[in-house]
Amino acid sequence: MKKLVAALASAMLVTTVFAQTATTDAGKAQLKANQQKAEAQATANQKKADAQHDAAKAQASANEDNASAQADANKEAAKVAQATTPEQASGARGDAAKAQAKANKKKHSAQSKADKKKQDAAKDADVAQAKADKQKVEAQSDANKAAADAKIDAAKK
Repeated sequence: MKKLVAALASAMLVTTVFAQTATTDAGKAQLKANQQKAEAQATANQKKADAQHDAAKAQASANEDNASAQADANKEAAKVAQATTPEQASGARGDAAKAQAKANKKKHSAQSKADKKKQDAAKDADVAQAKADKQKVEAQSDANKAAADAKIDAAKK
């Protein structure tokens, strides 16, 4: 009877050790998955920040172009007030109108470029986040598989 109890106790101890090992392996797999998920999200966040920075630079450049073009148009408009003859005033008004049209065209072009950069940046950020989400799902799947395998191994032993 003592031998039977000792054998059962020994078997239970071995099963417990295997179960603990399986739990440890599953825990390690989950820790690895968590690390991989954090790294994937950090990469996505960095790509998003870079994209937003690029978009902000593009908008700042567009703003500078707008201000420069408007300043040129304003200089031409100021010549109208300085004109001393009707011919000079007429010519200055024509030059001012041309300069304003040119400024408006430059502004539109600069803003279009900035808007395109912003759209590209948003798209890049979305792609980076999607990739991070995929990596997180794959990492969690790997951890779940490792946990399931560990349970099976523990149950076999």
